[in-house]
Amino acid sequence: MTKGSSGFTLIEVLLALALSALLLTTVYWTYFSIDRSIDAATEGHDAMETGRGLIELLKQDVRGITLARFPFVATIEEIDGQQVGAIEFTTTSHLGQDTHQLTRVGYALVQDSNGKKTLVRRQTRNLRDDVVEFDMTSELSTIVTGFSLGFYDGTDWVESWDSKARNGLPKQVRFTLDISDRKGGTRTFTTEETIPGAL
Repeated sequence: MTKGSSGFTLIEVLLALALSALLLTTVYWTYFSIDRSIDAATEGHDAMETGRGLIELLKQDVRGITLARFPFVATIEEIDGQQVGAIEFTTTSHLGQDTHQLTRVGYALVQDSNGKKTLVRRQTRNLRDDVVEFDMTSELSTIVTGFSLGFYDGTDWVESWDSKARNGLPKQVRFTLDISDRKGGTRTFTTEETIPGAL
C-alpha cells in the first residue's frame, strides 16, 4: 500500500476469506462429528430400554405364580421358519386396576398379514383350562424379532411345558428376547427366574 491510501490489498482480502472458510469448515466438521457421536450413542438405546423393560415385566409375572393347580402351558410355534415360544400361566401380577386378583396371562410373538412381528401380552380373569378369549391384549413391542423359552424340571432344560402332562410347574423358566436396533442388528436379552410356586 502506498502512503496516504487506505484499504486492503487483494492478498489481504483473499487471506481473510481463506481463514474464514477454514474456521467455518472446522466449526461445521465439529458440529457434525458431535451429532454423529450422539446418534451412535443413542442408537442402541431403544433396544436396551425395550429389552430391560420386557425382561422385568416377564420376571414380575413369573414371580406372581403361586399355585400349581392352575394350568401352565408353553408351546413352540413357527413364524417365517423361526421357532418362537408362546406361554400362558396364572399369576397374581397383572396390568390393570385390581392387583389382588389372580389373572391368567399369556405372552406370544405374533405376525400380522404384512409380516410385522409384535410381542403381545394377553390377560383374563377367567382361570378355566379352556380359555379361548382374553379380556385384554397389549402390544408390548414391535422391535422384538425372537421370543424363546426354556424350562428347568430339576434335572434338564426343555423347550415346552404342560403342567397337566408333567404334573406340576417347572422349577425355573428362561426367557430369551431378540430385539432389533436401528442399524438392523439384533440384541439378545436372556433371564432365568425361579418359580416360587414350584419350590
